[in-house]
Amino acid sequence: MLKEAARSRISPDFAKTTFLVYVLIASIAVFFLATFVAYAARFIVSGQSSFELRKFPLLLWWSTALLLSGSHFLFRAYALVRREKQKQFRIALTLSFLLGGAFCVVQGIGIAQLLNEHWSQADNRTGSVASVMIMVFLHVAHFAAGYLALGYVTVNAYRGRYDHEYANGVRLAGIYWRFLDIIWLCMLLLFWFAANH
Repeated sequence: MLKEAARSRISPDFAKTTFLVYVLIASIAVFFLATFVAYAARFIVSGQSSFELRKFPLLLWWSTALLLSGSHFLFRAYALVRREKQKQFRIALTLSFLLGGAFCVVQGIGIAQLLNEHWSQADNRTGSVASVMIMVFLHVAHFAAGYLALGYVTVNAYRGRYDHEYANGVRLAGIYWRFLDIIWLCMLLLFWFAANH
């Protein structure tokens, strides 16, 4: 009876946290959609612009591989904790965290190359690279939030906070990270299309 009462107190918290994560994802998606449209209109669709990326940074492909690998290990960690394989769970979570850090470094260099290319093509005209800057800023903020959450989950994993009954934090970090995958893949396709249009 006491166990059921405890679960009824915890369950609404899980529902509230899950709802807040989904609201956050939806609001970020709206901002990204607006910047995607602005980027496509300015650099791809518009006949007024002679914009063409001369070179697509190869590091962006490597960063994509790192991101997707980190996402894989995060979902693997969630599957492992649900089966109470604590040691493997912590290893998978640590790998996900390390791959996320490597993604940050590699993509940071690749994005810097991409921004330099946009600046040189746009001749530094006011507003011509605004959509790119906003998109990159949103992506950095979005990644930072996900990486902090992943770090928090990883620390809690080593403190023994998660088991087969209580792993909502790992699940939500995985959902958010998957959203990060989707957003980055959309950005990558936009940039690649601009380079090859």
